[in-house]
Amino acid sequence: MRKLYFEHIFLALFILTNIASLPACESTTTKTTTKTIEVSDTELESVENPDGSGPGAKATDGAAIKTYTGLDIAGLHQADSVQILFFTDPFGKDSLRYTRFFKHYNTSAADVVQPILKNLDQLFILRTEVMKCRSEGKIFFFKGTQELKTVYFNTQGASANPGDRSPQANGDCAYMYFIKDGGFYYFPIQPETAALLRKIKPQAVQPSAEN
Repeated sequence: MRKLYFEHIFLALFILTNIASLPACESTTTKTTTKTIEVSDTELESVENPDGSGPGAKATDGAAIKTYTGLDIAGLHQADSVQILFFTDPFGKDSLRYTRFFKHYNTSAADVVQPILKNLDQLFILRTEVMKCRSEGKIFFFKGTQELKTVYFNTQGASANPGDRSPQANGDCAYMYFIKDGGFYYFPIQPETAALLRKIKPQAVQPSAEN
C-alpha cells in the first residue's frame, strides 16, 4: 500500500513538472484604429503644388511649396481694369430677374483695382453649390481689352469700419465669389473692400446704347 502511495506521488510530480516546462502561449491582440476624415464644402481650402515662384512660396526640406490663393486660381495677377455692375434692386421681390437691371462703373485706377484684387489674394471657401444669398453686383476684370474673370459680391452685413477684424464684422452673405470648373470659390469681403464699393456705388451710371 505504501509503495502504491509513493507511485501516485511520483506520477503527480512528473505531470506537474512537464506542465510547467511547456512554453507559455501568448495571446496578442492588435488594435486597429480607423480615422474617418470628413471634408466639408465650407472648409477653408488651399492648393499646394511644388512651385517656387510667386508670393506665398515657402521652403520645405529643400523643396518650395506654393500656397495658391483666389488670385492665382482666377488668373487675375495681370488684371489692370474693372467694370463694376451694381444691380438696381438686388434685394427686391424679383429674385429671378434682378440682375438684368444695373448701373456700372468703369475704371483702371490702381486705388480701386488693387484693393479689390487684394481681397481675392487670400485662402478661399470652396463650395459645391452656390450660397443662398443674392449678389449685390458683379465685377468684370480685364487685362487690356481681354476679359479675365467675373466676380460676384455682396457687402450686406460687412462692417463699415475698415479696422474691424472681429468675427461679427462679416455677415453670412458678405462675400466675393467666382465660379471655376463647377466650384464656387468664396472669399469673406474685407471691410476696406466693402467700404470702397459703397463709396463707388453712387458714381455708377446707367448703361447707354453706345456701351
